[in-house]
Amino acid sequence: RQHNGQASFTTATAATPTTTPNTKKTTMAPIKMYTMPISQPARAVAWACLYEGTEVEEIQVMPGKDNKKPEYQARHAIATIPQMDDNGFVLSESHAIMFYLGEKFNWSLYPNDLKVRARIQEYFNWHWSNSRKITVGLFAPVMRPDLNIGEEFTKAQKKALTMEQGGVLPTLERLLGSQKFLCADVPTVADLALYCEIGQGMDNFLGLFTLSGINMDNYPKIVAWAKECEKLKGFKESHAALAKMAPMIKKKASQMANKSKL
Repeated sequence: RQHNGQASFTTATAATPTTTPNTKKTTMAPIKMYTMPISQPARAVAWACLYEGTEVEEIQVMPGKDNKKPEYQARHAIATIPQMDDNGFVLSESHAIMFYLGEKFNWSLYPNDLKVRARIQEYFNWHWSNSRKITVGLFAPVMRPDLNIGEEFTKAQKKALTMEQGGVLPTLERLLGSQKFLCADVPTVADLALYCEIGQGMDNFLGLFTLSGINMDNYPKIVAWAKECEKLKGFKESHAALAKMAPMIKKKASQMANKSKL
């Protein structure tokens, strides 16, 4: 199906119809996903669904605009993007959505191994106050002027990325260790969520790390891990919108970077 000119991956998440005497067949509606492909959390959910072959109906919404409308907020008090509606069960927050779909459809990206799940939970608890600084410090000032992020706050977020003690990138470099992926030797939902923060900053997308003076050669494990993530099913499709907008975003980010040097 198409919404707002954007392709979505929709189809049958419908349950098997059931019948009883003298009743009509009933089918479940497809899972609806209110999403925006430029949003990092929404992109992670879309990628996970593509990887697993979980078919949902995507409905494109604009952060800071559509999710402020009464009808959006009426569905759930937490009016964030993405938002999932599974036949009246409405769930917000990308990590919760991936846990739910992982359980419901037995995703390989959410393995049954207790220790691997503990590592995923551990990372996700760390994610919002750490990895998310990449978006808050580098991406949001360029693409979300409506957030009115101050320059001093942005500088603090950037500094937090590279500090040797407790910095986001040095910590991730150590977390990767000898494993191929973040939480195991196989990919999990944690890798997809993290890549959607880091990948946008790499030179093959927006070049935000380079523009901010961050040399990713200092983090070889992260670079190698990112290349492995880019081989995963659904990567190109889930990042198509970001790739299409990359030249415009790069130009704007470069102009802002040059202006800040004056």
